[in-house]
Amino acid sequence: MQTNGESPSIPLVQRISAVLWPAFLCAGAATGVFFTFFDPVVLLECEGEPPMSRMGAYTLGFFMFWLLCVVSSVGTSYFLGPQPRGSSHPAQTP
Repeated sequence: MQTNGESPSIPLVQRISAVLWPAFLCAGAATGVFFTFFDPVVLLECEGEPPMSRMGAYTLGFFMFWLLCVVSSVGTSYFLGPQPRGSSHPAQTP
């Protein structure tokens, strides 16, 4: 039950899941699309990197996309957070 206009607290596990799960799905899609157009072995050869298996490159690419998507989701989660008490939202001003 809410008292004094307080908003309910969201459990930490639910907040973490709300960031990691969409980022995981986005990273899976981004990895699939990216590696459909670019061969990881050719990319590594062009950069002069030591040889890596395709599966290793796919794994590395997935985790890099996941990190990028997590950063994006954390930013979105931060900006959706509650405003300090007493501040007015521009849409709520008469």
